Amino acid sequence: MSLTGWIIVIIIVLLLLGLRIVQQGTQGVIVRFGRYSRPAQAGIAFIIPLAERMMRVSTRSQTVQLPASPVLTGDNVSPVIDAYFVYRVIDPRAFLFEISNPVETVQAIMFSTIRRVIAEMHLSEAMAARDKIDAELRHELDQKTAGWGFRVEQVSIRDFQLPNEMKAAMEQQKIADSQRHAAINRAEGEKQSAILAAEGQRAAAIAQAEGEAQAILNVATAQARAITQVYGAYLAAGGEDARDAVLTVRALETLERVANGQATTILLPNNLAGIAGTLAALTEIGKSGT
Repeated sequence: MSLTGWIIVIIIVLLLLGLRIVQQGTQGVIVRFGRYSRPAQAGIAFIIPLAERMMRVSTRSQTVQLPASPVLTGDNVSPVIDAYFVYRVIDPRAFLFEISNPVETVQAIMFSTIRRVIAEMHLSEAMAARDKIDAELRHELDQKTAGWGFRVEQVSIRDFQLPNEMKAAMEQQKIADSQRHAAINRAEGEKQSAILAAEGQRAAAIAQAEGEAQAILNVATAQARAITQVYGAYLAAGGEDARDAVLTVRALETLERVANGQATTILLPNNLAGIAGTLAALTEIGKSGT
């Protein structure tokens, strides 16, 4: 084989050795003699064999589960935190050369922040303030990872895994709270029932009293009208003598009602004429009322 043929073979071999494929969702970083040279986007890239090498970095979002680790709350409870974070590389060069072990570093920052925040809260407060804790974690990570070539997109505490003794105590507390609420609701219902019953009885008594009062009024009105009519009839028929006779009869009827129909002896006043005069005055009042 001629020299030209050997040169062509060597060139082809070098091209094949320098050919690199960068997958979608990945970015290459080309290093020449140990120093950063240039980036390589997804597709075909070439490097100088023996002088350059390529490192690939995924630019897709990555989810990392935090290892189980207990924390201490302000009321001396030690729950185990179930948390995770999602990050994405935005600068492959900084991600490779500005920090070593970025994932472990983020985990350490998260644990430190979680312990600091939860140590200031009681367990119930911490369980109800997950959004607040997540926001605090996100703020802390954004500040410390700004120059490391990646961004933490999401931080979340999914659950607090409590000791078995704490779980049993919380279940007992829930049962006690449920029983207390049931007793309060039952007492409130009985109170409302008693109030409604009392109001019903009061309304019935008022209605009965009003009915009796109206009946008495009706009877009195009817009697007044009857007296007036009888008196008028006798007056028209017999003049003053008839009038006196009517008044005397009405006086006797009134005395009988006073005695309630049970008296065996009725004492008549000496002056029946005075009673008759009184009844005459009442009759005139009845006429003016009608």
